[in-house]
Amino acid sequence: QAQQIKSVLECLLAEADLYFPQVENSSGGIPLSEVSRHNKPHDCWVALNGVVYDLTDFLLHHPEQRKPVLAWAGRDASQMWDKIPGRFPSSTWMEFFMRPEARMGEVGPEPPVDPKVDEIHQLEEELRRLEGPSEEDIQAARAARASTAKHGASQLAEEVRFPKLKEIAAGKQLPLFTRAEVAKHKGPPGGPPGTEPYMILHNKVYDLSLLLQSHPGGDDVLLSRAGTDATKDFELFEHSEKSRVRRDQELLVGQLIPAEHTDWAAESSGQGADARGERAAAELRQYLRSKATDAVLACIFLYAKWSYQNRKPLSRLTYSRALRHLHFLMAVGIFGSLGSAQAASRTEGLAKKRWLTIHKQTGVAMLIALVVRFFFRMRSGIPPRFPGHPIMKAIETQSLRAFYVLMLVLPVSGMANEYYLKWATGDDEKQNEAHAKQAMTVHTKVGRFFQLVWLPFHLGYTTAYHYSMGRGVVKKVSPFI
Repeated sequence: QAQQIKSVLECLLAEADLYFPQVENSSGGIPLSEVSRHNKPHDCWVALNGVVYDLTDFLLHHPEQRKPVLAWAGRDASQMWDKIPGRFPSSTWMEFFMRPEARMGEVGPEPPVDPKVDEIHQLEEELRRLEGPSEEDIQAARAARASTAKHGASQLAEEVRFPKLKEIAAGKQLPLFTRAEVAKHKGPPGGPPGTEPYMILHNKVYDLSLLLQSHPGGDDVLLSRAGTDATKDFELFEHSEKSRVRRDQELLVGQLIPAEHTDWAAESSGQGADARGERAAAELRQYLRSKATDAVLACIFLYAKWSYQNRKPLSRLTYSRALRHLHFLMAVGIFGSLGSAQAASRTEGLAKKRWLTIHKQTGVAMLIALVVRFFFRMRSGIPPRFPGHPIMKAIETQSLRAFYVLMLVLPVSGMANEYYLKWATGDDEKQNEAHAKQAMTVHTKVGRFFQLVWLPFHLGYTTAYHYSMGRGVVKKVSPFI
């Protein structure tokens, strides 16, 4: 499906010959539609009083200021100017933190909308969803999750940190709500009775009507979460004790029934444990990756050392040393190709894409090695066959011939699939897709036969048979003799 979307995107771009400016349009300004794309911790733009600022570097050097800035990432924060003095966005905050190089330019008018542009953007979003997030998105999400989990227990245990909240609710008989009842209260404000915008915070129910038009984060943030439990989102931002007390005094209208309460203290503990476990797993993967690199380098060093130590010419009646080295490298490539295919079948997203890339590269390398092996074999001596039963000799001969066929069909079928998906010309796209599926079907079936039938027989049974007869199978093909 991702390949189909890529082919459609290529056709649209080729037909329209479009160029999308990343920063400025023809009027010299930056439209808000462009600002909205930069809404991530590692790519954060904010529009403020007609000017666009890039606050990405600021977030790196001032992580304690992440929450109020990210609340407006990719948006126009002018409506909140100076509502909270000393906090983003305000004049005192700008004087203290803002640097001239953060200014990107002035906000410009929106460019004319082309339907093809919208279609291309939608296809790009769908492609990102299918292929998984980028490496930057993954690292940013992990950092944000780790930061939240680090402080989760202290943030979510609200009544423990703010004892005054207990005093406000003490002695009051608050109405009980179910989550289903709260879900019906999604607004809009001023609507018929029974639809007022409600929100659940720490198992309490609040009416947001009085908070609209005065919330520092804007009305859209509130209304988008109306009718839901927004406790986790609420705790992502800094809310003072004074604001929480005022919230309970003015907005509190009820609480959830005890059966539907959430134990936020236990929840935060679990999040902390999960985050610690995830960090430990990530550290283990990084450690194993570094050790794997060391192991590969050590193997290359040993291979070069043994090759240097065993460089004397061999008899013309046996395989040449070059052909022996090629046999060894082909064996490494074959198992690398099979291993990458198995790894790709067990992963998703970006990891799957990486393994498939390795699989394709090793497949092309095997095709090249097969051709080179053919020429080396023509110039090399051929050792005599091991003695044995005529039937066994015939099976071995057919197995060797099957090896050449399999090693030719596998990369060619994979390349045919890529060709019909990416490079095949013609108006009949359905026919190209059908050819691509047929090529992939052949590639998959032949690969399974190669893995489950040929390898176990040729490298397992026949090798064990000759070894049991006291014959040096490894010595016959090893380059280190």
